[in-house]
Amino acid sequence: MGNDYLKNIGRRLRLVRSIFNEGKKLSTEQFAHLLGESRDNIANYELARASVPARVLIELYRRGINPTWVLTGDGDIFANNSQGKQRRKLLKEHNIDLNGIKQMALVEFEEHKEVKVLKVAAGKIKNRGS
Repeated sequence: MGNDYLKNIGRRLRLVRSIFNEGKKLSTEQFAHLLGESRDNIANYELARASVPARVLIELYRRGINPTWVLTGDGDIFANNSQGKQRRKLLKEHNIDLNGIKQMALVEFEEHKEVKVLKVAAGKIKNRGS
C-alpha cells in the first residue's frame, strides 16, 4: 500500500477525531478508548505508520462515520445510519463548519509530522553520545 494512500487515510481519520465530540476534538487517547484501540495504534493510523484495520472501520461506522470516506475520501463523511444523521445534526446545531475543520486538520497533520521528525532526530543524537 502506498504511503500517500495511508497519509490520506490518516488525515481523514484525524479529521474525524477533530469533530467526534459534537464538533470538538478528542485527544488521541480519548478517541482510542471510544474505538477500543490503544493510543499508539490510533497515532500509527493517523501518521501513516499502519493501515486502519477493518475492526476500526466497523466501529467508526457504528458511531456514524462512513468507512468508504475514511478509506477513499469519496462520498459523505457521515454514514447513512441513525448515528451518522445524529452527528450531522449536532454539527449543524453547533454551527460547525466542516470545510474549515478539514483545512485545520490538514495543517495540524503537517505540523505534527514535523514534530515527530524532530523527536526522532533528537533521539538519534542522544543515542550517539551514549
